[in-house]
Amino acid sequence: PEFQAIREHKKVNAGAQFFQTNLVYDPDGLEVWLNELAKRNILDKVYILIGITPLKNLKMAQYMHQDVPGVFIPDTILKRLEAAGDGVQEEGVQIALEIIEQIKGKQGVNGIHLMAVGWEDIVPRIVEEAGLMKPEVEQLVHA
Repeated sequence: PEFQAIREHKKVNAGAQFFQTNLVYDPDGLEVWLNELAKRNILDKVYILIGITPLKNLKMAQYMHQDVPGVFIPDTILKRLEAAGDGVQEEGVQIALEIIEQIKGKQGVNGIHLMAVGWEDIVPRIVEEAGLMKPEVEQLVHA
């Protein structure tokens, strides 16, 4: 995280206005990175969007963990998906909701980039249940 923060600092000095993270499944690791950015007074200079993808099944999670550079999925999440059996999609939604809840109030987090790869119809549910919709938009949606 320290090396990444140094790199991010250079990006800000070069004019970067926002960062979009890779997929986050480890809120504690995100916290370390955000703290490194805070030490360098970067958090108030950029907008940060956190990447979240709901995990549809164990195979998807294993692929992302093993084959997608920069994506780390903790064993606890992999085990939860494995134990979920036929309820794996619901477990994936719950994991996404839990991660969003853990990160949405963190200093420096300005938004969530919800990427539902091949599962776009789950996005409205996650947005609503995570409380990500602004009240004025919610009124329009439910009008």
